[in-house]
Amino acid sequence: MILLPVSRRALLHRLIAASACLLFHPRAGSAAGRWWSSLVWGVFENRAFTDVAALPSHRRLAREGTLLAQYFAVAHPSGPNYRAMASGRTWGGSEIVAAFHPSIGSEAGLASPPIPTYVYNLAGEIAPRHNPFTDLRAPVARVRSGFDAFLADLGAGLPDTCLVYVGWDDANNLHNGDAARADRNLSRLLDTLAASRWFTSPDRSGRYPAFFFCYDEDDGRHGNHIFAAWWGRGVRPGQVSRIQHTHYSFCRTVTENWGLPSLELAASAGPIIEPWT
Repeated sequence: MILLPVSRRALLHRLIAASACLLFHPRAGSAAGRWWSSLVWGVFENRAFTDVAALPSHRRLAREGTLLAQYFAVAHPSGPNYRAMASGRTWGGSEIVAAFHPSIGSEAGLASPPIPTYVYNLAGEIAPRHNPFTDLRAPVARVRSGFDAFLADLGAGLPDTCLVYVGWDDANNLHNGDAARADRNLSRLLDTLAASRWFTSPDRSGRYPAFFFCYDEDDGRHGNHIFAAWWGRGVRPGQVSRIQHTHYSFCRTVTENWGLPSLELAASAGPIIEPWT
């Protein structure tokens, strides 16, 4: 892909965003992923691996999917970690940079055919510092609020190939609220995806959508060792990876899966391949 000057890229991304609503229905000839067709991505807040691994929803992810037992965040506080996952660099230590930087969302929007990004506020509103697509000014096809909206769109049929970012407000993602509430939220999401025809159906290449879940950072006392797992029909169940990965590894995995350009520091991180090999 030819890299355009930032000003031209920003204009192109605005044009993509303005027309993104046209991409909501599946398109013939959508690009096939290397390991998975579409990605659903969700993040909880500020807990170390040992503090949350025994939660029922997390044990389910480990039992039915692939647990990344040596996965690490890259910074403190929240904002830099989300930007690392989405763009391969922290872009400083501020919670919000509110500036365009190439990201998995913007590069996916430039793919041919474009891979649209959808953002769902499942409970309350995702805090701006926890939404890297807003922070990095990435094109988003649709932003919807409420779990019912997510259910409706799953039932209507999301595209065969898309990026779906799901999140919760700080009372529901363990930032401020209790573990029991956060656990119920994640369990509800897993139950919903498991019952969804879209999430459990392969694309024309036989690839299924996948769900990636992690924490943005730990509590500052465990070396940023956090819980992370892949889950879905195409993911190896009961697999435990002890290879060390970071948020940059996740970013690299997304670009590698869809054949997008590697981003910043993620270019030197190996992709997470254990769930499919």
